[in-house]
Amino acid sequence: MNKRSSEQLKGIAILLVVFGHLFVTKFINSSNAAFGYLGAQGVAIFLILSGYGMTTSFLKKGMDHRFLVRRLRTVLLPYSLVTLIWFMYDYSKGIIYPAKMIALSLIGLDFQLTMDATMWYISFILMWYLIFYLVFSLKLPNILKVGLLFGFAYLLRYHSRVSFTEPVYWQWGLHAVMFPLGALFALVRLENLSEKTINLGLSFSGIAGLGMYLINLKDNALGLRPYMLSNLGFAIATVSLMIILERFGLYSRFLRFIGSISYEIYLFEAVFMYKLCLPYVLPNKVLSLGLYILVLIGSSLLLKNVLRFSLSAVSRKLNLNREEVQGQGLSG
Repeated sequence: MNKRSSEQLKGIAILLVVFGHLFVTKFINSSNAAFGYLGAQGVAIFLILSGYGMTTSFLKKGMDHRFLVRRLRTVLLPYSLVTLIWFMYDYSKGIIYPAKMIALSLIGLDFQLTMDATMWYISFILMWYLIFYLVFSLKLPNILKVGLLFGFAYLLRYHSRVSFTEPVYWQWGLHAVMFPLGALFALVRLENLSEKTINLGLSFSGIAGLGMYLINLKDNALGLRPYMLSNLGFAIATVSLMIILERFGLYSRFLRFIGSISYEIYLFEAVFMYKLCLPYVLPNKVLSLGLYILVLIGSSLLLKNVLRFSLSAVSRKLNLNREEVQGQGLSG
């Protein structure tokens, strides 16, 4: 999997999340219950890509002490900024929250999910980053490290005994194995295989994933196990298909563009939908949906560029200060 196919998959995943929420809120009416599961299937793809990407990066570059700093900057900083905006918005409306809850929300540890129920993913992925860092810092064979990730996934899958809110332990249990599976896929070496063998393997995994999805989909409402298996099957089928298409030179610039701002879209989409009710602003549903999407994409691009510019400016300032200190040391 290369960057182009990864970004396309992120684009598909965030579109699944957005339209899944539109179906759940009944903005788009459908008698087919399968559409209500789109969001969870998008999250499964995100987590598999995350585990795969981090493990691939580790195999190429190893682990360094700045690993967690980079992840916090990439994930927590944009989230904290957007969450602060929502707190300021509520404050302007006369809604005041306890200081402790605000502090916990800003660092992704408000398990009551006061501001945005979809932000359970933040604490979940940050926890996986920490676990990954601790496990992959150990001097063990890589396969054993991935095995330890699955051990943690088992604890998460059955962690309802711990006193978390229901949305948190349900979502964590539902998606527990996705990140370790992505890490496991990254250990599969394809260099010595022929193109035909790789394509056949991808085709088989896609068909198997589709079968797993269809077999378990009808039982999603019965519990976590079939729901998790159907999400996993959907994710495997989608990833396999997109990699095959990319290997044949077929890709979508639109999906790559959406994938490049997928995290920013995730940070905005639910509050725009639930709190600000943007899909319902206009009487015409099509026009209202178009407005929602335009505002969502525009806000996501703005956030990404503002953070990129700000971090670049801070980095340049630090480098200049460092050079000045070094220059003064040499002259002294």
